[in-house]
Amino acid sequence: MAVESGITPPADPVEVERLRAILAEAVARHATDIHIRAGDAPYVRVEGELVPLEMPALNAKQTFEMTRHILVTSQNAPDIAHVHDHSGPWSAPGIGRFRLSLLKQRSSFMIVLRVIPDVLPTFESLGLPASLASIALADFGLILVASAQGGGRSSTTAAFVNHLNSKAVRRRHVVTVERALRFLHKNHACAVTQREIGIDTDSYAAGVRAAMEQDADVIVIGDLEDPHIVELAVRAAEQGRLVIGQIRATDATTALRSFLDRIAPDRRDSARLQLTELLRGVVAQRLLPRADSRGRIAVAEVLLMTPMVRDILGDPGRFAELRNALAEGRAQFGTQTFDQHLADRVIAGQVSFDVAVSLATNSLDFELQLRGLRR
Repeated sequence: MAVESGITPPADPVEVERLRAILAEAVARHATDIHIRAGDAPYVRVEGELVPLEMPALNAKQTFEMTRHILVTSQNAPDIAHVHDHSGPWSAPGIGRFRLSLLKQRSSFMIVLRVIPDVLPTFESLGLPASLASIALADFGLILVASAQGGGRSSTTAAFVNHLNSKAVRRRHVVTVERALRFLHKNHACAVTQREIGIDTDSYAAGVRAAMEQDADVIVIGDLEDPHIVELAVRAAEQGRLVIGQIRATDATTALRSFLDRIAPDRRDSARLQLTELLRGVVAQRLLPRADSRGRIAVAEVLLMTPMVRDILGDPGRFAELRNALAEGRAQFGTQTFDQHLADRVIAGQVSFDVAVSLATNSLDFELQLRGLRR
């Protein structure tokens, strides 16, 4: 147990043990997030769903004691009397590490903890195609990781960093700039520097600019929604760095359009031509319910820079041809459409046919494709 310091009296040991029991149960259930507040039982997010733990509802005194324990065992945390909102890293010895967010609501404290996993994701564990491994080791360029909110972008991005950190043939300096740390990477084949917005750097822009000055070979950007960040990402890739950036989009074509839309109109044509030289790939994914009801599984569209894709990107009038290019390049280059991967999941019994048809890009074509694969 961490040693509580300062003149603040220690928290009630009964409530400390109750908090540890909640955390241990959440970690055992592979939860990603934990919600603790007065008037309700603790909730945990498992496979994207918030579910209650089988524990009694907590009262305001209990959440106050839990909050006090967390604060006095955190580094540089304020006194509980001055807390309205507080965030930062926190560890529970013997249980795990967490990203902490405290807030006041209805005159009592709410505690939200995000679990930082000890086991890092890999392309294999996420069920993503092996073709992504080749672009992860690119010397320079741009990789886009796309999904809707809660679609698994952070896990896939962590898999890219993990692959680099395991397989790089030469030591590289990897700098990540993230809103909140979801995974912790130790130094192995690479030296990994992880910076969190609001704690280690003021903003994405400040973090990316600093990385460009700090001899980064690879820059990982947790959000490419701001036009200024997109410009910095392109500049970093032009300078010979590998940039891996997250963007909100449900397919590869939308991800590229969104990326280009964030570039100033007078530079958009030249930026599109730059992409034909800098882009290494796009992985756009969705998390779907498994057929056995045991969580969710990723279905991904993968764009790699094949000759046909390069030709299409060079002509804005041909963007609609991208999906066919991905479908046709699967056997030779490892590209794939969302519907192709979805069909694989159905054939393997991992996603139900009804769910797949309802989510397919083109349900009629998907059914025809699935019948062909089943023959």
